[in-house]
Amino acid sequence: MSMPLRLKKVFFVAPALAIALAGCASHAEEQAAQAEAAAARSEQAATRAEQAATQALDAANKATEAADRATAAVNDATREINRVADHLDQMAKDREAATPGRRLSHVTKSARSTSSSASSSSSSSSDRAPSAEASASPGASAAASATSDGVTTSAVAPAPSPKK
Repeated sequence: MSMPLRLKKVFFVAPALAIALAGCASHAEEQAAQAEAAAARSEQAATRAEQAATQALDAANKATEAADRATAAVNDATREINRVADHLDQMAKDREAATPGRRLSHVTKSARSTSSSASSSSSSSSDRAPSAEASASPGASAAASATSDGVTTSAVAPAPSPKK
């Protein structure tokens, strides 16, 4: 008995098809294994990225705290500088108020020289009247009052001698 030709082809093709399907199955299993390995690597990379992000956030928080401390230090230093500057200004004002004769402007010097030349001529003509020089001197305190007879009296404190 001989097999028909058609049946012979089926028996011949069937094993080849089985081998081909087995090859496809092993190829699919290989691809699945590669996909699982890639997924595992991706998961590990995601875990590392999350840890790095957490560390970066911690570092940023510490940097912010340091910047806040630095800002506070600058503000403290600014307040201290302003306090010292105000103190120095007050000391300078106090010094100027305590020694008015030491800091003569060019206007005051000019008025003083004019006053002293005018008073030298007037003091020789009138011995009873107080000199204009005494009341015009810087640093001298004078009190004058007019009486009913027209005579003016004054009391003059001596001017402090300028220190050199």
